[in-house]
Amino acid sequence: MAERAEDDVLYADKQVVISRTDAPAGLSACGAIDVFNADAFAQILAACLDGEGDLSIDLHSLEFCDVSGIRALVTAAKGLNDGRRMVVHGLPAQLRNVMTLVGWSDLPGLVIHDGDKTC
Repeated sequence: MAERAEDDVLYADKQVVISRTDAPAGLSACGAIDVFNADAFAQILAACLDGEGDLSIDLHSLEFCDVSGIRALVTAAKGLNDGRRMVVHGLPAQLRNVMTLVGWSDLPGLVIHDGDKTC
């Protein structure tokens, strides 16, 4: 699980808190991402695209994510600079299955990490 950076809550509403993480560098989401807050999630992801190294996304505390949230992840992964990867940790099994079924888990810039194994 990612270590949250001190005082780095980037977005919060009644459903989700999105924070910057330090170790590894990236973001964490806690709660639920749906049509009401997916645009904020997408904007935060987009703001992280120009850095260097892997972008870690910690979803261990994500309780729900609809297709708009999945689409935000996929769009961001497609927008990464050459050589960068989005490494998603703690993706709930149901979301992992959906992403695999539609082929999104095979995107070159997207790595779905599940404990010791990487998909």
